[in-house]
Amino acid sequence: MSKKTLLAVIDLGSLSLRLKIFELGDKTVPKEIESVRKYLSLASRAYTEGIIPPPMAGEIVEVLKGFAEKIKEYKIKEVICVATSAFREAGNRAMVIEQIRVQTGIKVTVLDNAQERYFHNLAVKESQPNFAKLVSEGTMVLDIGSGSMQATLYDKSDLVFSQNTRLGSLRVSELLSDLAKQTTHYTEVLEEYISQDLAEYHAIEPKNIKYKNLIVFGSDMGFIKALAGESPREYCYLTREKFDALVNDLLHISSEALARKLDIKPSTAPLLLPTALMIKKMLDYTGVDGVHMPDASLTEGVMYGYAWRHKHYDLVLDPQQDLISAARHVAKRYKSEKKHITFVEEAAMAIFDATKKIHGMHDRERTLLRVAALLHELGKFINIANPNPSTYSIIDRTELIGMSEEERKIVALVGRFYTDPNFYQDVRYVEISTEQQVLVSKLTAILRLADALDASHRQKLRDITVTMSPDGLSISGDTMYDMTYDKWFFESHTDLFEQFFSVKASLRVRRQIR
Repeated sequence: MSKKTLLAVIDLGSLSLRLKIFELGDKTVPKEIESVRKYLSLASRAYTEGIIPPPMAGEIVEVLKGFAEKIKEYKIKEVICVATSAFREAGNRAMVIEQIRVQTGIKVTVLDNAQERYFHNLAVKESQPNFAKLVSEGTMVLDIGSGSMQATLYDKSDLVFSQNTRLGSLRVSELLSDLAKQTTHYTEVLEEYISQDLAEYHAIEPKNIKYKNLIVFGSDMGFIKALAGESPREYCYLTREKFDALVNDLLHISSEALARKLDIKPSTAPLLLPTALMIKKMLDYTGVDGVHMPDASLTEGVMYGYAWRHKHYDLVLDPQQDLISAARHVAKRYKSEKKHITFVEEAAMAIFDATKKIHGMHDRERTLLRVAALLHELGKFINIANPNPSTYSIIDRTELIGMSEEERKIVALVGRFYTDPNFYQDVRYVEISTEQQVLVSKLTAILRLADALDASHRQKLRDITVTMSPDGLSISGDTMYDMTYDKWFFESHTDLFEQFFSVKASLRVRRQIR
């Protein structure tokens, strides 16, 4: 029997601080042992003033001291504490994080938006019944937080598109709070504001998806479920008719009465109407019959990620699948040559796998190389003559769920440098850390070699094999075409690989008769 271990996950959310303790075992379903939640609206001042005020920082520390005592009671060694948008937008976050570390011993990791949504998506996939079946058809996954809303689109089991908008329930409520005092038509103003932001989102989303499902989750969803007469901590499905009735109830009840009805804080009640209106707008847009509401939260997502990495837990879907799928669709959006980037992707993977002993990289670096191969020609959409600067800019500004900002920067640099043998002198390379320079150099050298195998963009080589021997790296393949130009091009692009790995790379062509 595998040994059980305990994991504590702390979420410093925009509206509350939450501690969850889980029991984990090898290849077993994780079990929640205890959950503690303290409501504390961090985001209100962070969104409007850009700081976490000292008194509130003191409150956070006091709550976390209590969490630390609870963790100590359980004798838990593994503790993960994450913070989201309130900390991301607070200019004084570094000082608050240091206060927390010094006074509680808890180390805080501030997730960027892509990392946060990655963990949210993990939680949804594990908690939503029949998730894999649902996303085989057009499905919108709506993640409504306090500070923003993320819409992620699936079709034919592929992650097609994901976009973040600043339509969080608390942010909208805070921004329009003054208007609420100036008009008797606040609901109309609220709807107009939400509609305008959603119109901007709809302008850039793919238009060829036939929606069959809408999945919604977020910080306020437990209250929405409770208002609908459902259990806040369980999955439920609300028909369009039932959800329309819920929205109608919210339109005709005061925040004070709502707070009493649901036994929630008066500051939380005004957030439910913006949340419900966002969902209703998306229900109307997609035309689906109802909305799926799984019991999913950031803490569960962080826990599932840990169990997958450290406890061999089998996830419903491989999380790398979404990242690669998203990269393919970004390449499609910018009209990259599908056959070429697929060829380079496969060649890069073959070179990576054959040279593991000399490059020392692992699965995560392999994934970053794969993404770089898929995205390396994005800039040609903007400037064919000098595409690489545009490639860098597009990748650097394109959020891919499952890849952190730091990783995205690495991939962007590889996309910029793979055609430049003198990239060491580039200011962007000089500015990054030594560790990042080494990683960028390794990935760039491999991508440069893989891209050189398809110089003509005609995929002349077939059945490529890559082997390492004492003589160096040997790449061989079959062809029915003249390879004079291609061999010359390849030989002129082995420089970085040979320079960095001190290994000679050669191309051997096996001729075939047409």
